[in-house]
Amino acid sequence: MKSKFDLVLLNTVIVLSTTLPAPCAEIDDAADLFTQQQQEKNELNEMKREMNSIKSNMGQALQDMQKVGAAVQAHRQQKEFHLQCKEMNWELTPGTFVPALTYNGRLPGPEIRVQEGDHIKITVHNQLKTSTSMYFHGMILPQSVNGLPRKGGSLINAGESYAFEFIATNPGTFWYHPQVTHAEQMSRGLCGALIVEPKSVPKTYERDFAVILGQWTVSDRPTTPAAASHPNAVSYPLFLANGKSAPAIPPLELKSGERIRLRVINASQQACPLSLSGHKFEVVATSGSDATEPHITRDTVTINPGERVDLEFTADNPGVWSLSSLIPAQSSTNGRFPGGLAIVVRYPEALK
Repeated sequence: MKSKFDLVLLNTVIVLSTTLPAPCAEIDDAADLFTQQQQEKNELNEMKREMNSIKSNMGQALQDMQKVGAAVQAHRQQKEFHLQCKEMNWELTPGTFVPALTYNGRLPGPEIRVQEGDHIKITVHNQLKTSTSMYFHGMILPQSVNGLPRKGGSLINAGESYAFEFIATNPGTFWYHPQVTHAEQMSRGLCGALIVEPKSVPKTYERDFAVILGQWTVSDRPTTPAAASHPNAVSYPLFLANGKSAPAIPPLELKSGERIRLRVINASQQACPLSLSGHKFEVVATSGSDATEPHITRDTVTINPGERVDLEFTADNPGVWSLSSLIPAQSSTNGRFPGGLAIVVRYPEALK
């Protein structure tokens, strides 16, 4: 028979055996906890990868949006021009017509005026019987734009068109005309002014005008008895301003106190000493000279063939004046006045 002490000991063992966990259960719980932690870690890593992917996609989308914005801005700044090369009769002075080559039916061609930084597209449509080309005189551009004409490129055959595209990076006064291989076409009228205005530099003038000096050889039938004995016509050079000879050149109207800029391009074959009576010029730029160079003041400025000169003056002397060459043969028509390169400059108050 068991003693009372034995019974108590037996009950204690039974209680302990029912309350303490089994060793295998502890191991299973630890394994489950590790698996759960590992799963959570994997889920966190997957979330990080997804976040990185989202960031990468957002960055690419932002770059794409920036590219689209840049393209839209470039499209907004693009300036497009079309030049039709064609032959037509042009009236130099009343009653004097010559067979000329023109851009858009004009001599000189239309003035192209853009702003620094603009994307320029100039399409030349050749309606002549022979090939032609294009040169943007004074502009530093890639060879593909301003190099010598070549087949399949800037050599424009009769009936064909070609587009010249470039960025107007430098402000200034330039001009366009056929390349050296078609130099005779320029002498027959193919040229025009190309002006690039500065983007951020303030203007020092209220108005500006482009004046292209030209030259043409014309013929007159003899009119005097002495000359009538010679059956041949008399040929002589006729000098022009913007395709016209005096008195057909439109007058230059001024307002007192305003500042004027003249952009003069000499497309003739002779040097021209140009003067504006009653005023003095400030020489702002010569054939692309740096605008920061010291300016000089002159009452007469000689412009050589192919050169371009930017001149400024203040309209401070009301009256009727003459902007003309100081060489009589250039400022007359075969010795007759008015004629040739002579532009009337007048103030409205002087006409009252």
